[in-house]
Amino acid sequence: MRLIGLLLVAAGLLAACTAFAGRWVLALDTFASFMPLFGVAVLLGLLLARTRAALALSVLALIPVGVAVLPEWTRPIPAARAAQVRIVTHNVWHDNPDPAETAQTILDAHPDVVLLQEANGTFRPMLAALRQSLPYATDCPADCELAILSRWPIGERDYFLKDHAGQSFGPPLLWARIQPPGAPAFTVATLHYVHPGPEQAKRRAELALALAGVPHDDWIVAGDMNLTPWAAAMREQDAALAPLTRFTRSLASWRRPVPVLPIDHLYAGPDWGLADARRLPATGSDHYPLLVRIGRR
Repeated sequence: MRLIGLLLVAAGLLAACTAFAGRWVLALDTFASFMPLFGVAVLLGLLLARTRAALALSVLALIPVGVAVLPEWTRPIPAARAAQVRIVTHNVWHDNPDPAETAQTILDAHPDVVLLQEANGTFRPMLAALRQSLPYATDCPADCELAILSRWPIGERDYFLKDHAGQSFGPPLLWARIQPPGAPAFTVATLHYVHPGPEQAKRRAELALALAGVPHDDWIVAGDMNLTPWAAAMREQDAALAPLTRFTRSLASWRRPVPVLPIDHLYAGPDWGLADARRLPATGSDHYPLLVRIGRR
């Protein structure tokens, strides 16, 4: 057992160092998604080995794990004075085998705004059902997989941001201006990144540049970002999207039935504070839906 434990610690050290190198080598950053699991493997190996060599290797392994994971738990998130807006974000999955159950789970959360990804598959017929309770919705081209539904009226809306000449800029992004009665209007947007790699890096850079070009203090941006909080790419995005703040903190949302990776996220501008964020019950999707309650600061 000691040999097995020592090998487990050594493997955890190698994996953690490889993942940490993703700060400099984009192709390795994908491994950072599993950084907490590498830490668990190291601790389990130390428990089995119980040798000085295992202890020394464990300390070395837990340094990159700690550097990657701890900032997620210590970063500040502004608090709301009161919960005023309930937002559900959910990748409903193209091949969802139970779209009706998925729609019911969304409705049971009593959301004010719903942001959906992969809504152009088996879930599409359920959009009409959702509109019984969320009567305001965005239009999107036939090849668009995104959807926004709202309990409150929607003003301006579009697919992609547009400049004064009407030219699209930024990544594929569905946005809408929500107009709650008796309260200031605000903008919500949803998007779906491809898997980590050069194309995703391009879209992340486009998003940061696009948001920098519009008034974004009251913006809320959420979706399936295919990034975990301990990836270098996520830290880069957090910095690039400032003053928007990521309100989701390590909410594992993929993959059903045992969620391990927190890859669905919500950002909000400086007008907003967080009341709470939680994972909703499993649906027919391979992702779990998230409910985020926010309010004005």
